[in-house]
Amino acid sequence: MNVVEEIKNKKIIHWFRNDQRVSDHEIISIHHTLKSIRCFYLMDAKWSENHQLGFPLIGEKRKQFIQESIQELKNDLEKLGIDLTIIHNSSELKELQVDDDEILTYQKLFGTEEIKIEQTILSLFANSIAIDNFTLTDNLTLPFELDKTPNVFSSFRKKIEKYGSFQNPITLPDIPEVSQPYVMSGGEQHAIHRLNYYFYEQKLLSIYKETRNGMLGTDFSSRFSPWLSNGNISARTTYAFIKDYEKKFESNSSTYWLIFELLWRDFFQFQLRKYGSLFFQKNGINGKSIAYRNHEDTFWNWANGTTGDDLVDANMIELKTTGWMSNRGRQNVASYLVHDLNINWRWGAAWMESQLIDYDTASNWGNWMYIAGVGNDPRPFRKFNTKGQAERYDSEGNYRNKWLK
Repeated sequence: MNVVEEIKNKKIIHWFRNDQRVSDHEIISIHHTLKSIRCFYLMDAKWSENHQLGFPLIGEKRKQFIQESIQELKNDLEKLGIDLTIIHNSSELKELQVDDDEILTYQKLFGTEEIKIEQTILSLFANSIAIDNFTLTDNLTLPFELDKTPNVFSSFRKKIEKYGSFQNPITLPDIPEVSQPYVMSGGEQHAIHRLNYYFYEQKLLSIYKETRNGMLGTDFSSRFSPWLSNGNISARTTYAFIKDYEKKFESNSSTYWLIFELLWRDFFQFQLRKYGSLFFQKNGINGKSIAYRNHEDTFWNWANGTTGDDLVDANMIELKTTGWMSNRGRQNVASYLVHDLNINWRWGAAWMESQLIDYDTASNWGNWMYIAGVGNDPRPFRKFNTKGQAERYDSEGNYRNKWLK
């Protein structure tokens, strides 16, 4: 029995997590068939906590993006006659006053902290139904057992493309006739406007593979990641619009490459499911022991963009200023922290968790392990030459000049 049939004519409480949208949503799409529905969002316990180094576990830019997303979600739900309660800490959960016949529905997440929160919430309900909708890949048709998930991306991708299948969107959002100017703000409408601009108005998807390694400006990359990570738009909706674009305009290596990137995202999601808490351990998933210096002053020079390396500093200043950094920048600053400064990769991963508006547990910690040499990289040592990278990707210095001025 699928979710629709299982909850039809039932009383539902939906717990919003990283599924902050009304389009392409298992529960909201069938709200009219339910006996009743109400929703809540629980603010992360990290909202008011600090890391051992003193920085907030969730920084101001990320907080702002989440608040914008939740406020838009609340407004959109109100238009459908659905109430969204925002709960600021777990002690307020008792105020939900759950009826015995109410069923909890929620998005399943797989980080160790997310699992702990889930256990607390589930203890309040007699009945619950988990929804697994964060990946493009359909977990029900994986061509391998979870514990046999390939540890190398190329093997994972080839098996998924040949033997697996992708999730289909339930409903697609309406595309506006004219897009609003690009704003890096949370919410489903901002995501849809960005998709419309990038795909249909500018047709930038056709050149994505050629431009994706850029660092300056807003159009070298899709920049969908903040909305994907918070669930303002789903991976399966994004995929559906890629296929629509290919049908209407063209199919080439660039249109495929955005699908390729969605599969990279899925790769780390399934690695997290496979390895669990090892994702957050110093020796990572391969158990490799590395000695770090862990000088706090050195870490803060990196975090504040005062290392003396122009490329690293420019990227770190952009991150603190905007809450975002290019993929090329992320690889370089991570490599520099671990391999040049010899600082524990987990400090860097925690800083990115605090600062990035597109923070995603699996992608963030998985990529940091990858760069540090304790994760899924088939090469034993991945060190970036930041001087060479600057010459290659910022040859005229325009990016560095913008952020170091």
